[in-house]
Amino acid sequence: MHKILVILFIFLNFTILFSQNINKYNRILKIENLPFNNYEMRVYKKYTISTGLEMFRLYQDNTEKWIGELYTTEATANQQINIKKTDLNLPKNIKLVWAKILDTDLLHLPPWENIQYKLEKKNKDYFTEDDEIVSSVSKSAILDGFTYYLKVKTDKNENEFEYDNPESYLKIYPNVDELISFTELLNLLRSEFRIFHK
Repeated sequence: MHKILVILFIFLNFTILFSQNINKYNRILKIENLPFNNYEMRVYKKYTISTGLEMFRLYQDNTEKWIGELYTTEATANQQINIKKTDLNLPKNIKLVWAKILDTDLLHLPPWENIQYKLEKKNKDYFTEDDEIVSSVSKSAILDGFTYYLKVKTDKNENEFEYDNPESYLKIYPNVDELISFTELLNLLRSEFRIFHK
């Protein structure tokens, strides 16, 4: 029980730090003053145990033209970080792709903290602790991989959330619909924009 609380404490601290670091990541990518458009999605991919950071941006500008960009960091030999911005070739029917993106329910996906109860196995093993009956649970912790932070806006609706290693957790918990939806989004982005390679 104590180990679970320690892992949960570390995880929650990391989540809070990551949320606070979005502004830092924007500064690293030199996009801290970049406005958010009425129709836009940004997906940050942070490498858990390195300085790697990527940000995919898809948006409709004031002329209703769709634009796709990928920002990546590259560490140099002298420990400097270079920023590379790539203008992406968009699929021919970008409006259809945008509709498919929205169909992954990203406007409705809850924060990571709200699905934690789905990422544990109830062992059906009960014991008494401090005069209370407690259920035993098992929880996996993935320490390496990627954390994704997503922000999306569609005129009147918007959402933002962070998911930690969603594809790895989906392998362990294959019936969690939020992980299924987010993995579907990542696969769509890979196939349509050739980004976020595994």
